[in-house]
Amino acid sequence: MKKTYLEQLDVFRALAALSVCAVHFSYNSIFHIYFKQALFVQFFFTLSGFVIYLNYHNYNFNFYTIQKFLIKRFFRLYPLHLFFLLIFILIEFIKYFLQSNYGVIANNKPFVLNDINNLFLHLFFLQHYADKYAFNGPAWSISVEMFLYITFSILIFLNKKIFLFIPIFYIIFFLLFLTNTYGAGYSNQAFFSGLYSFFIGCIFCFIYLKDKNFFKSKFYNFTYYVMILLFLAEMFGYKLLFKLNYSFLYSIFFGLLIYFSCFLNKDFLIYKILFNNFFIFLGKISYSIYLSHVFIFFMFNNFLRFVIKRQDVVNLDGKVSLELNVFEANLFTLFVYILTIFFSSLTYKYIENKFYKKK
Repeated sequence: MKKTYLEQLDVFRALAALSVCAVHFSYNSIFHIYFKQALFVQFFFTLSGFVIYLNYHNYNFNFYTIQKFLIKRFFRLYPLHLFFLLIFILIEFIKYFLQSNYGVIANNKPFVLNDINNLFLHLFFLQHYADKYAFNGPAWSISVEMFLYITFSILIFLNKKIFLFIPIFYIIFFLLFLTNTYGAGYSNQAFFSGLYSFFIGCIFCFIYLKDKNFFKSKFYNFTYYVMILLFLAEMFGYKLLFKLNYSFLYSIFFGLLIYFSCFLNKDFLIYKILFNNFFIFLGKISYSIYLSHVFIFFMFNNFLRFVIKRQDVVNLDGKVSLELNVFEANLFTLFVYILTIFFSSLTYKYIENKFYKKK
């Protein structure tokens, strides 16, 4: 019987979360220049498809089990989302108070970007239907994730035996007609792209469950790590697929990486180096990292601006940023990472686990 938990997948989850952080940690550091990759959100969708299919492919779905499944997934996602939504609402009131009484002007004026319309979308878990990234920007993908769970439960309930025919058909359809929506973060296009990645994860999990492993030697381990190096070079260096407008192939690569990692030899030296307890822990708290990092960066950046009084620079778009040298940019970014990990460990313990384990 296959294990339903594979610790090596947590390492990839951690890598993806830390890379998305680098997108929003906008100081001119090596992290922001070389490590950022917004398309890693599609990795989350691919991994989610793999893990959900791994855990639920044998379930006898009926109305009761679908209800139980969706409630469990909802309480996995929503409490932490709501926690940070309330924090960002409070920040809007603080910005309004400071602007009205002390003339402190934020880059985003209070209750303009984060308006009442976007508030209701976030409250009702529909934030990817907004026309802009509001409140906790990365949260758009969380509502897409919930829609993917609903789609999965409906399809597997209708007919489990032919479940995979629909993903295969959809992937072909996506590759023929919808590749321009890949990586989208708004409206139905975000769902179309997320469903493509999610279904790829489901298919690779199906292959994994069939024990289709053609490499069981040390040569396989070596080949796998060569593939990781190529993957890192593509994602963080050359980005050739992105430049050639073939970025939709990333999800297929994600699926391959996830699939092959399931057969890694744990005694292999590089496995012990890369898939260590610290990175596994980061994977466990990756959802907290993903939702908390924008808040942590916002607080630290404004601490430097208004408490430490670091010099501001007005960009061409009218927004204010800090004037930092290379050393400061890298040092401050690293410090924000540390703060994010520390804060995320707390939200993981006191919010994620508190609500999720009850269901």
